[in-house]
Amino acid sequence: MIKKVLVFLAAAIILMVFFIPSIADPTDVALDQQVELGVPGVFSLGDADHDGKAESIKFKLEVKAYREGNFLVSGNLQGIKNDHWVALDTTVVPFKWSPQHASFVLEFMTVNIVKYKISGPYRVMVSLKDGAWELPAQIAGFSPKYAWTDFSNAGIITSGAINTMSEAKMAVETWAQFQTLDPGRLKEISYNYDRWQLDYQKKPGEIMRFLVSPQGTVKLLRIFIPQS
Repeated sequence: MIKKVLVFLAAAIILMVFFIPSIADPTDVALDQQVELGVPGVFSLGDADHDGKAESIKFKLEVKAYREGNFLVSGNLQGIKNDHWVALDTTVVPFKWSPQHASFVLEFMTVNIVKYKISGPYRVMVSLKDGAWELPAQIAGFSPKYAWTDFSNAGIITSGAINTMSEAKMAVETWAQFQTLDPGRLKEISYNYDRWQLDYQKKPGEIMRFLVSPQGTVKLLRIFIPQS
């Protein structure tokens, strides 16, 4: 009788080992284990006016995920200046992952490349956010050895991924976190010509004005207001 009980318990344990993982809910799996960047990404150049000089660098990257998710992607284009990696442009875009839509494209302006005469190779650092969860920034790819003379310092004029006020607000706040900057409280948001304009204030007499392009590029202007 005891022998039969032991055999039954051993069989039950074996069944549990094989059966329990098969019924695990995907939401029970840690998000860090569900998301992986398909590095390295692919670089290409954007020459909208076909003058032989690119106005932007495009970077395409695949994301391997376990389930659908709404991510905010932060990309930082960097180049080497005085033997150190420096930021050349930062882009923030929303990205809804699905098996049919598993990759995104980041577009970086080349104004600083021309301004500081920095040739490649460049690298792109990418981080992802989904609510409170964040995949820390990591190197996602190195570009070919582009020469700085391959680029134009003209702005890019194409449709992009930032289409609503909420997306522009998320882009600014993610960019600010990436730069370890506290912008304060949002005071005003508007669409001015070809980009979103968001005014934040943390202390009296100073406004942080963020300009967000449809491609996700964020620029900061500090406006000082005389106090009476």
